[in-house]
Amino acid sequence: MRARPEGRAQTALPLWLTAAGALAILVCATAAFWQLRQRDAGASAQLAAPPSAPVRPIPSGRPALDPSALFAQAKSKAVAWHEDATLVEVDVAPIIDGKVDPSATVEFVFGKPMGKRIGPGTSVQSGLFVVTADSQGLRSSERPGSNASAVAEPNCIFEDALEKSSKSGLSTHDRLRLRYAQSQKNGRGLWFVSRDGEAEPLRTLDGANCAIIVASSASLSKK
Repeated sequence: MRARPEGRAQTALPLWLTAAGALAILVCATAAFWQLRQRDAGASAQLAAPPSAPVRPIPSGRPALDPSALFAQAKSKAVAWHEDATLVEVDVAPIIDGKVDPSATVEFVFGKPMGKRIGPGTSVQSGLFVVTADSQGLRSSERPGSNASAVAEPNCIFEDALEKSSKSGLSTHDRLRLRYAQSQKNGRGLWFVSRDGEAEPLRTLDGANCAIIVASSASLSKK
């Protein structure tokens, strides 16, 4: 029998060429993987990001004044001026629509006791210490004064006196002024509510309990 002829051996690719091809495939696959991952991450971030909140405009105008809160600061300045400084007067104007207007001035007046006796109704020395608050801030000064008397710090605070006046029928649409001082006639501290620029009180309230002592009939004729 004749021997079967042997087939021709196939030529094998060089080893370096095979390795280079495999490396190229690996690099392309890796690049495609990272590209897809970055795209998916960007899409997820857009979905997860909350909608941006609207920007609130910064309120314009001057801040409203709070007489009750300012009193503590004024008293601190007065005690630094004189350790026995005593309250003489509180004056707030204008008040419009039941609120202290941003253009208002709040004034706290203090005095030094005359002699050893200290307390409401006692006379104070002629030199007064004034703390003024307005839209520009808080400042203090001294001014001459005579026949001034010490007054107890009001238990009926400014806001309560204003609210009580409004509930009694006083029109809050007017420009009002509230002044707190010692009444020698009544022997106690009183709130005097008047129209800004006018002397006649429309309401007079007890500084201890906000009870209305005087209600002028003029307050009903100019609403």
